[in-house]
Amino acid sequence: MLKLTAAERKVCIVDLTEGELSSRGNLETRRIETAKASELLGIAYRENLKIQDGNIEINPLNKEKVITVLRKYRPKIVFAPYPHDRHPDHINSGNLIRECIFYSGLVKIVTENYDSYRPEKLYFYRSAYDIPVSFVFDISSVYERKKEVLKCFGSQFYNPGIKGPETLISSKLFDSEIEARARHFGFKIGAEFGEPYFSYATIKTNEKTLFEI
Repeated sequence: MLKLTAAERKVCIVDLTEGELSSRGNLETRRIETAKASELLGIAYRENLKIQDGNIEINPLNKEKVITVLRKYRPKIVFAPYPHDRHPDHINSGNLIRECIFYSGLVKIVTENYDSYRPEKLYFYRSAYDIPVSFVFDISSVYERKKEVLKCFGSQFYNPGIKGPETLISSKLFDSEIEARARHFGFKIGAEFGEPYFSYATIKTNEKTLFEI
């Protein structure tokens, strides 16, 4: 996202829940942290669908919410969590978004105020578990800024100054894993830091992009 906004691409984040079940922090804390992170990312819009945390189901109401927001912002590319993870919400989010991208393009599914629209690409990102890798994106030039964005979520990630029950992502081990992961995938493409992505669809290339690999 940092590289996209730096290239003057319009980026929008849609949060599915408010994270009300988080073991650390509270809703007010999360709103403040989210606002700070959004500012550093330089994104154009951010919206929360307020689906119940811990209950991201593929049902008619949730599908309508996601389809509507896809038609509202009409993104060319959508990024979503890979639907194999330790967190059930991440699994269900990935599957829900994938379904809705297809249904959003059907003209006979009607949403108020917005016409049918289907994004061109859907790329899945990694969370706790490894994923099959379709490509790795070089983030070397923005890695330090990425760390600053993560620090905005002080109640969630490693922060010795904040009290609360330790979770997987608030541990020192996870903090170290973020850099280790980025270096691991960066090495695979001859860069210092990288992020892996997966696509179910075949990725098209041509002589220009081929020679840039």
